[in-house]
Amino acid sequence: MSSAPARAADVVVIGCGAAGLSAAIEAADRGAQVIVIESEASPAGSTRLSAGYAAFCETDLAPGPREELYQDLLEAHHGDHDEALVRLYVDHAAATYRRLLELGVRFAGTFQFAHMHRPWAHEVAGPGVHGGAELGRLLEIAARERGVEILTSSRGRRLVRDEHGRVDAVMVDTPGGALTLAVNRAVVLASGGFTRNPALIRNYGRPGTERILPITGAGSRGDGLTMALALGADTTYMAAGIAPTGPADPVTAKGAMLVYSGAVILNRDGRRFCDESGLYNDISWAALEQPEALIFQIYDEAIRDAHLRTMLGRVLSGYAEYKAETMEALLALLQQAGGLDAGQAKLTVEAYNGAVRRGDDPGFGRRHLVGTSGTPPAIASGPFYGIVTVPGTTHFNGGLKVDTALRVIDVFGEPIAGLYAAGEVTGGFHGSGYLSASHVGMALIFGQLAGQNAMAGA
Repeated sequence: MSSAPARAADVVVIGCGAAGLSAAIEAADRGAQVIVIESEASPAGSTRLSAGYAAFCETDLAPGPREELYQDLLEAHHGDHDEALVRLYVDHAAATYRRLLELGVRFAGTFQFAHMHRPWAHEVAGPGVHGGAELGRLLEIAARERGVEILTSSRGRRLVRDEHGRVDAVMVDTPGGALTLAVNRAVVLASGGFTRNPALIRNYGRPGTERILPITGAGSRGDGLTMALALGADTTYMAAGIAPTGPADPVTAKGAMLVYSGAVILNRDGRRFCDESGLYNDISWAALEQPEALIFQIYDEAIRDAHLRTMLGRVLSGYAEYKAETMEALLALLQQAGGLDAGQAKLTVEAYNGAVRRGDDPGFGRRHLVGTSGTPPAIASGPFYGIVTVPGTTHFNGGLKVDTALRVIDVFGEPIAGLYAAGEVTGGFHGSGYLSASHVGMALIFGQLAGQNAMAGA
């Protein structure tokens, strides 16, 4: 090592979201002294900002077999993923769910998104907050109860290896200055993705992806990725994994998903451009091809009330909402706010209402609210509402190559001794596609396994 370490721990976890906290808890329960470093002032990272849905199978709320969840993942991933990682996910989903119950997490119900033949998405609920914020809160409590030390506002900069090639230290920038953490057993990278790193997006993304709005934690800069790359780590799906997820307010960067409660979506020309019940990243990909990449979501009071009763409505808030007593007045407001062609939009909404009343949507085939569940209502009774959104992203799919023990693999196909990874910093599980609720699910499942393996295999 280049300098004498100031601190030491058995396991150092880089990142304090669902993956990092899960790894820390499991390592601590196996006797490890654990330090978690978090670049931001508050723990939970992107998890805290998310709806917190986690896709599990073989639970009391979703008793369907793992093979059915595997098939849904296969379809959502367009058949393009690391099969071993997807098998690992479904094989450990039920055990992770039970472990979360032991840790105090409570699930209020399930939801069926697009590409799901069953409602695999489990909703996290709490007495005051819901979704990802509640999940992060409970995991942080469980970690601290086990003696895990969390260093906030502390950013990992470099990994250090000993003369045998094992990672044995982490160099960290803290408010008090540079710190070297000696590592007795292993490092777990759980630092999130690189949605807030324009240079990496330019290097790996296709033209147009720079317009995707990040709605992730501020620490999603790719720190864990670059630290591992410096050691010769391999990557997978880096280019294919750069993709939008759901619509978001371009000013507040808050997600807004009224579409799954019955809103119709229009482009700036006042025309529909996709099936609103489809997977939200497919909606956002289509929106990137529209004028200014704008997504206008239009709905009425009944749809708004129904949305606020869903987990998406309770968790995703903070977007600018426009309201008017008549559709004409609303469309005029949206024209002023975002350049919507109000005249064409009026004709489109009228045609859409006729289609949903008939149960026949010849243009785009919308017959459901989301996926194959629910029936879309007409947007018929004032007051009327609208929001202006753009394609946003809650995560990217590509990252470090890992094996089924969650060891980071180098460019020669060998594991880097003492280095594990979980969560968005990894690649291969999603491939080029994505199943809703599997991102948080992956962070939880693989985070737990990484923490277990960091102790068992070190």
